Amino acid sequence: MKLRIKGNTIRFRLTQPEVAQLRDGASLRDSTEFAPAQCLTWVLEPAPVIAAIEASFREGTVAVRLPASEVRNWADTDTVGLYGQAGALEVSVEKDFRCLSRAGSGEEADAFPNPHEGGKC
Repeated sequence: MKLRIKGNTIRFRLTQPEVAQLRDGASLRDSTEFAPAQCLTWVLEPAPVIAAIEASFREGTVAVRLPASEVRNWADTDTVGLYGQAGALEVSVEKDFRCLSRAGSGEEADAFPNPHEGGKC
């Protein structure tokens, strides 16, 4: 799971296995350790009882809750992402596509096929 933060926007990019896990009801968690006992953690969680994306930040953890029904629909279609506003924060959760300029990179083995592969962009 990749995380990008810029101003009041946060963007998550997920591989195929991560999207499947989220669709099946599992939470996703990752973190970056800056120093001993100083981590930034981020969590994506499908939630069956919410109607819109929710986000919070507590004790070094960014937590984003997604409507479970929207996650299932997104995971099973060609839709690129889920988008919403949580207070002042814009949230994007997107499928991670293979990069066309680094084709064959082992780092992208679990990425979604790029819709532009085999054709012109």
